[in-house]
Amino acid sequence: MTHILHLGHQPTDISGVSGLLSTVAPGFDPTLDVNGIRISTERSAATPFAINIPPPTGDMWLGFRYVTPNLDGQSITESAASFLEFYDAAQNRIAQIQPVAATDRYHAVARGDTVVQGNSSYVAGAAQVQWVDVRLSVGAQITVDFYVDGLLHSTASAANTAGKGKPVQVLFANTGLHGIILVRTWYYAHIAILDGVSTIGRRFVRRTPASIATFNQMAGAIEALRDEDPSTRIASSAAGQRFSFSLTGPNGPVANTAIAAVHLKQLTQGGTAGPTNTAGFLRIGSANFDAPAQPAPALAPRPIYSTWAQNPSTAALWTSATLPNEVGILSA
Repeated sequence: MTHILHLGHQPTDISGVSGLLSTVAPGFDPTLDVNGIRISTERSAATPFAINIPPPTGDMWLGFRYVTPNLDGQSITESAASFLEFYDAAQNRIAQIQPVAATDRYHAVARGDTVVQGNSSYVAGAAQVQWVDVRLSVGAQITVDFYVDGLLHSTASAANTAGKGKPVQVLFANTGLHGIILVRTWYYAHIAILDGVSTIGRRFVRRTPASIATFNQMAGAIEALRDEDPSTRIASSAAGQRFSFSLTGPNGPVANTAIAAVHLKQLTQGGTAGPTNTAGFLRIGSANFDAPAQPAPALAPRPIYSTWAQNPSTAALWTSATLPNEVGILSA
């Protein structure tokens, strides 16, 4: 099993960010990825984007990198300002991180039987690179905690006797956040959503397919996996076929950083015939290490994650020296 609900900030991951990707250096950490999301707008114009996730079994954790504008980062002038919003499957808004004009601070808001706004000590200063984390717990109570750089700044809790559900959508509302009149620019990157595992202090390095490696048993070219276009694909006609490749991209912050796990993400859709399940695998030495197979959705592509918390060839913790150089996809 994997605790990953979502990883990434590419257009294939998030609805509403096409055309917003930027390679401007302040907007992302180059040891983790090669671009970020650039928002450039007036204070009263919203530029929202959303992430849909399966409902978590435990607390939902959201983490991302946030870079505030050079000027007027803390000015909140819109009464309807909104930073983050969380929705259940019935489209009930169950929680929010809401900037408030009266304080210029970002407040945790729990929306259960009543709306409860927590106190806050966070003001978005100018030109700050920050890591934001949010914990959202939904049960008999709805509780939301808002962290910046690992420090808890605001928390709110409300009774939930009406039975509002677990979060299935995260909306980056981007409404009335910065500035007074003129256009301001800010950035998001390295977005992760985890099930029951804290995002605080965790960083995810995104590496992408480079060249076909040991296995080439599926129809299609490696470019279909590299181009960030879900309409170009590789396809399997029978269960048991493998397609493997080397990786390219950033190598992470430092060589001796503790590595919690290796995750393989594939954007998958089932066809009208052929195999109905898929799995990721690692190839280490001359051995294949398959993750459990999962059903491929029939209606539309969706991300499927495979996780290895340890090196499967040795049962030891991962190190930078033992990370796999070849990964792949297995039809089942």
